[in-house]
Amino acid sequence: MNIRKKIKFFSLFVLSLLLLVSAEWVSLWSNKSVFIDKVITKVEFKGNINTSSDDILELMDMRAGMQLSQGLLNADMRALFVSGFFYHIDIQGEADGDGVKILVVVKERPRVKDIDFIGADEVFPSDLRDKIPLKENEVITPKKVTLSKEVILKKYRDEGFFLAYVRFETEPVNPETNTVKVKFIIDEGEEIPVSKINIFGNSEVDTYDLQGIMDLKESGIIESGVFKESAFESDKQKVVAYLKSKGYVDAELSNEGTNWEIRWENPQKKDKRVVIVNFKIIEGEQYFYNGYSTSHDLTIAPNGMPQFLNKENNPIGTPKEEWSPVYPIKFLEDQYEFAPADVGEVFDETKFQKDRASINEAYSAKGYLFAQVIPRRKVIELSDGSLSRYENCEKRGSSDAISDCNEEYNRLNVSKLRKIYEEEPKLRGKKFIHVDFTIRENNLAFIENIIIKGNKKTQDRVIRRELLFKPGDLFNSTLVNRSRERIFNLGYFKEVNFNMRPGSDETKMNLIIELVEQPTGTVSMGGGYGTITGFSIFTQLGENNLNGSGQQITGRVEFGPIRRYLQISWTEPWFMDKPWSLTLSAFYSSRTLYVGATSITENNNQGIKEVASYERSGVGVSAGLGHRFLINWTHFHRYSPSFFASTRPTSLVSDQVLAEVDRGWQFRSQLTNGIAYDSRDNVFNSTQGFNLIFSVDNVGQFLGGESHFDQFSPILEYYHTWFDYTFFGLIRKNALRRWRVVQQFRTSSVFTFERTPKYKNQDKERIPYIQVQDRLFLGGYESLRGWFFDDKYYPDEWKDGASSRVLFTSELRFPIEPSLLWFVVFFDAGSMYEQINRAVGERKEFFKNYDNLVRAQRVSEPVETYLYENYNSYGQKLPESPLVVNDPGNLVLSSKNLSMSNFRFSWGFGLRIQIPVLPLRLYFAQRIRYTGVEDRPFGLYPDNNSFQFVFGIGDMRF
Repeated sequence: MNIRKKIKFFSLFVLSLLLLVSAEWVSLWSNKSVFIDKVITKVEFKGNINTSSDDILELMDMRAGMQLSQGLLNADMRALFVSGFFYHIDIQGEADGDGVKILVVVKERPRVKDIDFIGADEVFPSDLRDKIPLKENEVITPKKVTLSKEVILKKYRDEGFFLAYVRFETEPVNPETNTVKVKFIIDEGEEIPVSKINIFGNSEVDTYDLQGIMDLKESGIIESGVFKESAFESDKQKVVAYLKSKGYVDAELSNEGTNWEIRWENPQKKDKRVVIVNFKIIEGEQYFYNGYSTSHDLTIAPNGMPQFLNKENNPIGTPKEEWSPVYPIKFLEDQYEFAPADVGEVFDETKFQKDRASINEAYSAKGYLFAQVIPRRKVIELSDGSLSRYENCEKRGSSDAISDCNEEYNRLNVSKLRKIYEEEPKLRGKKFIHVDFTIRENNLAFIENIIIKGNKKTQDRVIRRELLFKPGDLFNSTLVNRSRERIFNLGYFKEVNFNMRPGSDETKMNLIIELVEQPTGTVSMGGGYGTITGFSIFTQLGENNLNGSGQQITGRVEFGPIRRYLQISWTEPWFMDKPWSLTLSAFYSSRTLYVGATSITENNNQGIKEVASYERSGVGVSAGLGHRFLINWTHFHRYSPSFFASTRPTSLVSDQVLAEVDRGWQFRSQLTNGIAYDSRDNVFNSTQGFNLIFSVDNVGQFLGGESHFDQFSPILEYYHTWFDYTFFGLIRKNALRRWRVVQQFRTSSVFTFERTPKYKNQDKERIPYIQVQDRLFLGGYESLRGWFFDDKYYPDEWKDGASSRVLFTSELRFPIEPSLLWFVVFFDAGSMYEQINRAVGERKEFFKNYDNLVRAQRVSEPVETYLYENYNSYGQKLPESPLVVNDPGNLVLSSKNLSMSNFRFSWGFGLRIQIPVLPLRLYFAQRIRYTGVEDRPFGLYPDNNSFQFVFGIGDMRF
């Protein structure tokens, strides 16, 4: 035996000596005794392609300088296998002096390069890609594949495709990158319709009412009736909630009778499968409302202070008569939907839960997230014996018992119950619920950690900077809700959910932000149409979340017979991680301008006129800064230098335009400053909130250039939801809550005031301070629907543009499909005004002497003037005298002229079709005039009362 040990020891010695001499890598598992207890001198890796050596080392405990042990070797081998990155691992050792070098040889599992969903027609591949655990650039494991197939099948089951089948395939592995393309091949099968919905056990609640609140419908002529398992599960909850809202507080569904099953529609033919759905209801008794009582929990703690009252208003030592809650009882009672007058009504569990939640919401708005609203229910039977028990308190044995009885008599509204007992015999024997709310204010809640999940592309800082709070702040539900809206309004996510979890102690909580990202890059082609701008086609490329940083870059090319445009812009919304935005852009534009009509006959009143036009081209750059402050406020500043030139005039343009063409390229220098307030709930489809913008443009003057004016532009938008298609809860179907009837009120005005240059003398008659391109127009789809920018009912001065413009519109939108189609009823109003100093030369004398000229014409040519003022060339009665319409006194911007008699109005109806690439606006608009009559303020134009078809592509409103 000793000889054998000696031979074994000698063999190991020789092997160790050979290893030291040869210095070759050998497996540690078969040569552990040689290297165990030696010091690790170095750790190297071999065979890894997609996993970096540093990442592998992070999975291991081995480090240079450590002593190699059996436990360390076993733990690292286990950790590498558990990671799932490798399907083969060999840890080798090599003698290195007195120590050992470690070589980890791995064979990686292939990573996913692309995921294709073959045959996914009824479900969006993007929805599947978001939900499956197998992701691009991650390793493929059998577990992930199995789970992914299960997720896909569940999604199809939820959509009603119970016969769907999924197969997984991979293409050959790319040996250079160790990546592979994978495919999920889907046989969707067929949708299975609901043949019958059976409801059992309901004796009081109507079956039709229950079917009306369900998402599942029986298949028929109108309803497709496709069965979805997710809808079945939600309908179970809806049925119970509906029963509880009708006073059946104990209602539930029987597990034995509530189910669904697939059958052959015709068992003999076996050609079509259908689903039979069963709901078995246990109604229970119906309960009625008997009022609320509300009190604060004033339990005394060992220190003699109230244990559950807030500590901020009640520090230790506060006298009992000075104890102060956060909210007085009267304030809390005002929050309830149930009112004292509702005693005797059906006890609506839904309303009760809202009342309880409203108190929690009030406390959380002040940071008391841990406040408790504890309800205790007391049930009273409406019977003579039950009421008499409280009505004969004097028969109680002791004074304390009598006092308690009197307190319960008042608290439980016994006098009201007695009146109901006498007046409504049908309620006798029914159960009435009285709820005692006890409020424990507890501690303030502070935010300990903010944890963000689901953002694979978007950087954490992009999300955190939209939050109106930070770790350590007092919890405020108002700021939390507004922060959620701000993150959603970025447009990077299709879902933004906030959840709360307990923190490290009773005063702290953790906020979890769960996100579902959506594509932020845009490649779009389409067209636009406006009455003034005409038809154009465009191509636009953009990325709204560049590299997940929140930066935006866009490029747009637009071409049409009237307008040509090229622009590129870049925006950093948080410059240097501060709430300052930086925008840089450059543009080129060319536009054909129509400048009214010129008479080509001698008779100016009835003459033949021809439209004149010219082209205006420009090139420029812009740099802007914006700063967000408080919660919803922003101030912004932008400098825009540019060069413009007028070319290609037609033969009938005015001398002013010809002079502008002769001047060639002109410099324009513009500085914009403004402030904005935006509280809209959803900037993409607003249903409530304000959007206010006020900007001031300083053009020329100290900035140089040929144009010199100041322009003030106030914009106000307000959105109000009147109701949704549940019609104030009359129809109990949660899906209809998305169908909101929204009214938009919007006013947009521009006031331009001529100024003088500061560095040079400029002849205003030769080079106007307000040039043709700076004039404003009114009419068309862009501003006043149903009117044309050179409408015959306009003053002649409006047809060449004006310096100031006031616009108002209101749209009432009825959703047909809330994300796609709305029916719209609208009302528009608009007017334009001038500064009197715009009239120069001969025009100034004309304006100045207008009243005298009109008076002289009426005297010298009374018949002709009377006919001109009252009838058109076809003998139709005119609504207003052209001489009055063109009175310069009515066109000047003044408080007197900002009256309804100077506005033009229209109303109409139409459709808003929100196709992503091609948003369409189809309206029928009718011009109406202000009559000034109290009982009928608006009327039609006698010579033109038809509806005008207004067509637009793109949202180009003012």
